[in-house]
Amino acid sequence: MADTNGLGAALTQLIHEPRAQRGPRCTVGTILAALDDETAQKVREVLEQQAVSSTQIADALTSYGHSVQAPAVARHRRRGSSNGCRCPR
Repeated sequence: MADTNGLGAALTQLIHEPRAQRGPRCTVGTILAALDDETAQKVREVLEQQAVSSTQIADALTSYGHSVQAPAVARHRRRGSSNGCRCPR
């Protein structure tokens, strides 16, 4: 018979631990995490502006040393949808 000492506690711990992220982290999410709070907030504001294209945002970030491509920016903008990134909304 298997040893079940502590099994209940181990299973409870699994329920309360955050789920491990699958796959690589979103490039835009990684950039946002690396920026200071004020700059990150400005990037978030620009991401919400549909009049600013993903290409424009990617070009601006890349020109300041944060390498990202427009499709990654577009995917981040769709977060929360089935074809978007996994970053929290």
